Amino acid sequence: MKQIAIVVALCVGAWYFFIGGRKLDEAMVRKYYEKEAHAVYSRDAELLCKQISKKAVIQSKTIMMGRTQETTSDREQACEGIRKSFKMFESVGERMGGILTIEYEYHIDSIDVASDRRSATVEGTSVLKMGEAAMQFKSSFTQRLERELGQMRLVRDDDVTVVRLGGRGAMSQSDFFK
Repeated sequence: MKQIAIVVALCVGAWYFFIGGRKLDEAMVRKYYEKEAHAVYSRDAELLCKQISKKAVIQSKTIMMGRTQETTSDREQACEGIRKSFKMFESVGERMGGILTIEYEYHIDSIDVASDRRSATVEGTSVLKMGEAAMQFKSSFTQRLERELGQMRLVRDDDVTVVRLGGRGAMSQSDFFK
């Protein structure tokens, strides 16, 4: 009898983890963005990558110095881009003579939780500033999040990012791209 109770408990636990636990709400969505902000501040590329689904499709449009670049990425490509960005932040900091400060803020404009509570579509904006005014990334995004194995994960991202370079005399745009 004890063994049957253990098997039933395991089945219920597995059902909840893989099926029933996939339900999400607005608080979970907000927590996802809090974790993202924490990962950016701590420059933890791997933590950001863990928030991206293996089936993710990320469509980005980046505008910098009058040029527009459009890309479509999967999880691996996005993670490699995140790693390269954090290495670039470190490089810019060294060129500017010290540790580069990062400021990050985001604003959620709307959260639309699907009626089956398995996904949410989020619209918002974010600003990432490096070294106060050395570099600034302003983004507007529409993202779809889903629960996957008990975690909130990014499944779809459509974003537009405008990059501004400054430097307050520390570096010109042409110096940055040498």
